[in-house]
Order: sequence, then structure tokens, then C-alpha cells
Amino acid sequence: MPARALRRPGSGIGAAGTDVPRPPVGPEERRRAVQAIDISGRPEPQADHAAGRPPAPPIASPALVIDLDRALLRAEPLHERLFAALKSNPLSAPALATAALRGRAALDGAAADAAGAFDLDACPRRDAVEALATGAKGAGRAVTWLSREALGGGDGDLARLTDGGAGARRPDASPDAEARSLQDRHPDGFAYLGRSDADLPIWRAARERFGVDLSPALRRRAEAEGLGIVELGRAPSVGRAVLRGMRPHQWLKNLLVFVPFALSMGELHPRDAGVAVLAFACLCALTSGTYLVNDLFDIDADRRHPRKRKRPIASGDLPVATACAAAAALIAGALACACLLRLAFAAALGTYLVITLAYSFRLKKMAMVDVLVIAMLFTLRILAGMLLVSEKPSHWLLMFSIFFFLSLAFMKREVEFGVVRQAGRTTLSGRGYDLDDRLYVLCCGLSSGIASVVIFSLFITATIERQPFNYRSPELLWGVMGLLGYWILRMWMLTTRGLMNDDPILFAARDRTSVVLGAACALLAVCAQVVRL
Repeated sequence: MPARALRRPGSGIGAAGTDVPRPPVGPEERRRAVQAIDISGRPEPQADHAAGRPPAPPIASPALVIDLDRALLRAEPLHERLFAALKSNPLSAPALATAALRGRAALDGAAADAAGAFDLDACPRRDAVEALATGAKGAGRAVTWLSREALGGGDGDLARLTDGGAGARRPDASPDAEARSLQDRHPDGFAYLGRSDADLPIWRAARERFGVDLSPALRRRAEAEGLGIVELGRAPSVGRAVLRGMRPHQWLKNLLVFVPFALSMGELHPRDAGVAVLAFACLCALTSGTYLVNDLFDIDADRRHPRKRKRPIASGDLPVATACAAAAALIAGALACACLLRLAFAAALGTYLVITLAYSFRLKKMAMVDVLVIAMLFTLRILAGMLLVSEKPSHWLLMFSIFFFLSLAFMKREVEFGVVRQAGRTTLSGRGYDLDDRLYVLCCGLSSGIASVVIFSLFITATIERQPFNYRSPELLWGVMGLLGYWILRMWMLTTRGLMNDDPILFAARDRTSVVLGAACALLAVCAQVVRL
């Protein structure tokens, strides 16, 4: 007889499908009991407890079974190991594809061999699920984890909550067979916490049912069957997680593509404004795609970082498979649109993509090379705009950009040194620096900033001497140089005082003094082109 026919809402099932008497505990009562448990699993004081009676346990069944892979973990172990395997050895793709044809178990084994054990300690978990397990264990219930994959290492935290060790291997069987197996192992009934459609047969067989992050379709189906699943939490919007992973706040940096247009106003046609906007959109799509790729490469390092662990992929809000698809779509769309604007512009964006991937894959781990690459990527944004405006890029602007953004890249590293020192570590996670390099980085950053000011002063001198057409009053640029020099020195002073965040450009966008200085510089630069003294 199918499990659905055996199971009536509100009743328990024995080994032979017979009802097991138990106290009546409805979904609303269980929900209140779950809500009475904090993140650490300790029951909060309630009225009954204050009267001398212990608080009601979160479950009434003698055993709690939890899907480790999908319900407890906020990440998909198989997908993360597949990505890690391809990242460490791209040539393993044919072997992984062959294993996939033999089934999930074979693919899991091949991924585990290629990428090693999955780090359970670092993997983000759902607090509500862990709290339920902790409360059940404290109330004397047996707790069992079920895993579809061979998860090894770092499971000591989970083992203390179980009676038979964490991550018990789930048999490679159908969901119905798993439900019958659990009935045989728990003849007095069990509570089950799952998350996916594959868990429906087990929910039907369970005495009590809990769920987390259920899809709308699964929720409707469970309600239609009268299963009465108590939801511990609902999944965050994947679309919102993708948008967060795209880092739209970083699009501010792509405004650099407008710099060549702003410096050539007297030579441009009104339709070039539309070209500039499309170029900006292409650059935003490309950089967002590369941010997703970078976060995919940095999952392990981000999870050990005090702030970056909240990023969508590292936190588990954005699945690895979804992030890969979104990154591919953004990058492909950006390059296709760039080709429609101008092939030289598309080549610049392609170069940006190659350098970014190299940075994510290897270059970010090489001291000094990483900051040079960051400065180069900022400069490529300006060069991409130049290629849409003119066939001959300005070498003055490119030289200034390299040294200016090199200074900001060193500033970023100096801030990270401060974070590492406060955390009591001696090295930057995933970087090639240790604390002994801090003075060296500081000196290089300051000198690079001063070098950019010197280059700008030489440009002003050369401009005044040859009086180009697009500058009617180049003398006004001396004011820009003075404000720029003050801004660089001030930013470094704030950095050494520990008042800078790890993204100097975003800091400047929110800093009132920086905004006023930037507006004054822009006004002087425009006046230098259109006003004749």
C-alpha cells in the first residue's frame, strides 16, 4: 500500500503502517514550539517554564531525521565540488561528464576524488534547522542526518548532535524505498525535515513534518495532500540574490568609460551620448558577470572572511549552478552588444574579461601582480571609452590612470592588513602578503599617488605649451591638480588612521568631502574646455 494511503494527517506510522498513539500536537503548536528555540538551540523561558514545568519539546516524535545536504546546508556540496574540480583541473571535464552518465552517486564520487572532501565546518547552515536539531537532542530525541553524498571532514559539530555520527550515507534508492527504510528503523515514528520534491514520500511516512525554503509549487502540493508541513523558514529570492551578486553598487566604477567623452566634448556629435550610455551598459553587464565568476572562485576564502562571507554565493543565498548560468549570460550578452558598437571596443572588453579571469584564477594570489592588474582593469575602462571616441588614445591619460588606480589598489590592501591584524591572523587569505609587507605596501601606495599628480602636472604643462583645440583655458587645470593632490593625501591619511573601508572608490562616493572635491574638479575641467580666459 502506498505511503500516502497509510499516512493520515496527525497520526504516526509504525513499521507495518499502523497508527502509533501520541499526544495531539498540531502544526500551530509545533510552530510555536520551534519559535521558542533560539539560534543556539536553548529553549527560551515561557509561561509553563516559569511555573516550574519544562517547556514543550520542539517535536513529539522519539526521533528526528534531517536532510543534511538540502535542508541543513545552505550550499549544494555536489555543485561546489564540481566547480572546485574544474577550477583546479579543467581537463577533468570529460571524466566528470562520463561519471554523470552513470548517475549521481558516480558523479559525486568522481567530484570527491577530483576536489577532495567537502568542508562542512566552513559551509553555511540554516540556523533554524540547526536550532531544531539542538533542541531535539537536548530533549532526549534521537537525531540523524541523511546525506546523498560522501561528505568528509569538519563534521565534529554535527556529530555531537547525532547518535550515530553525522552525515549517515543515504542509500542510493528511490524516495519511496527510503521512506520504507526509515519506517523500519523508527517503528515508533519519526519527525522529518526536508526541502525538496524528493522528500514527499518521506514526509508522507513521517509522524511529524518540517520543511525549510520550500518552493511555492511544493508548498501547494503539500497543502493539497494535507501533509501539514511546518516551515522553519522561506527561501530568499534567487533574483534578488543574483542582483546582489552582480554588485550594482560597483557600477559606479564603470563611469570611467565616460571620461574620454567628457574630455572631448567639443569634438563629439549628440548621437555619441547614446553610444556612451550603451557602452556603459555593456561594461556594467561584463563586470557583473566577472564579479560572479570571481565570487565562484573565491567561495572558500570568502567564507573565512569576516565580511565577505555574507556575499550571496559564499552565504548560500545564490546556488553555484544559478551563479554560473547568470555569469555566462551577462558576459555573452555584453560582448555581443559591444560588437555591435565597435569591434575595437569589443576587443577591449574581451581583454578585460581575459585579465579578470586570470586574476580570479591565479593572479590575485601573487603579491604586487594583483595590484598592478587592478590598476590595469580600471585603465581598460578608460581605454574602452577612448576607442569609441577616437582612433588615437591619449597616452597622458593612460599613464595617469595607471599610477592613480595603482595607489587606490595599494590602499585597498592596506585596509585588508588592518582587518587581518584585528582578527589576529598574519596573512591575507588567498593573497600573497603577510603583515611584514604592510610598510612596503604603504610606501608604494603613497608614491604611486604622488606619481599620478606629477604626471598630471606634466600634462598640464604640455597642454599649455601647444594649446590644443579642445582646451581654451588649460591654466584652469592647475586647480584640478591641486584638488586632486589634496584628495589623494587625505585618502591615505584616513587609511592610516583606520577610517577607510576596503573599497576606496565606494568610500569616496559616500564621503561628502570627496564628492565636493570631485564636483569642483569636474567643473574646472569643463571650464578649461569651454571658457576662454
